[in-house]
Amino acid sequence: MRLKIVLFLIAFVSRSSLAIGFFKPFNVSYDGRALLLDGQRRILISAGIHYPRAAPE
Repeated sequence: MRLKIVLFLIAFVSRSSLAIGFFKPFNVSYDGRALLLDGQRRILISAGIHYPRAAPE
């Protein structure tokens, strides 16, 4: 039982330490030409697929 608790705590600490740097909030604005994330221009790449149009009949 003690081993399970220790393993759980190790997993929890390592998981939460990874999430701290990954989920950082941004200040988003628009300068008339581009999106600014934290005052820097960024290129956002996005895509979508319409499955009924992509699937062969």
